[in-house]
Amino acid sequence: MGKCVGLAVTFVVLACAGIALAGQAATNSRGDFIDLSVAVTPPVAGTAKAPQGVGISFDSFTGNRISAANEGISTSIVVRFNKGFKINSAFFPSCKINPTGLSKCAKSTQIGTGVAEAELAGANGASPTFIPAKLIAYNGKPFKTKAPTIIFSALVNGKPTTELDFTVAQQPQGPYGLAFTEIQFPSAGGPSFAIAKFSVNVPDRTVAHKEGGKSVRVHLIEAPTTCKGSWVFAQTNAFTTGPPLTATDSQPCTKR
Repeated sequence: MGKCVGLAVTFVVLACAGIALAGQAATNSRGDFIDLSVAVTPPVAGTAKAPQGVGISFDSFTGNRISAANEGISTSIVVRFNKGFKINSAFFPSCKINPTGLSKCAKSTQIGTGVAEAELAGANGASPTFIPAKLIAYNGKPFKTKAPTIIFSALVNGKPTTELDFTVAQQPQGPYGLAFTEIQFPSAGGPSFAIAKFSVNVPDRTVAHKEGGKSVRVHLIEAPTTCKGSWVFAQTNAFTTGPPLTATDSQPCTKR
């Protein structure tokens, strides 16, 4: 599912690191759960003539409330944003995904940072070991499709150790539009290693772009042009051990 150096990576979770979560959690009879919190800065709708650039803080917590050693194995992750959110990845420097190892991305392609907690499964049913990790988010080139990607690199003890990659595309579904879908890669043999907590911040970023002979500033992420009180978000994890779980969150918003 993930990619690593010297370890098989099982990305069980995207999770929060030390931040109170306010979303609608989801759980099942096995004790697996997902909780989600998304913040948009500023939470203001744009207009067609004046797009509103925004920063995104994404915090998610997935695990097992009965036993940390008994988490369901996630087979896919999809994160959905309210209709109207737009990402302009093509205007920004981007990094090529390495499907057989860790991607090597230039500093110029970095779009965000965060923290995580790496989880190393215990032997013979023993409790897992948790290790702090640093996250770096990179703007990725399209991989096998025309959709842009985002590369999340996790560093343990200062060294890139694991990677989680997502495609980013408009996939209308109910109130949602922009979808971040995990790209699946086969993992090598070895101990099970997971990202147990995940918190990332992508600030508002702009780049100069020529349009109609004039130089304009383009935002990496643009807010919707409508606001009906709040914007909604969701994270769905599919598991080998049962039906998928979906956690939701909402962000109050205002019109310009």
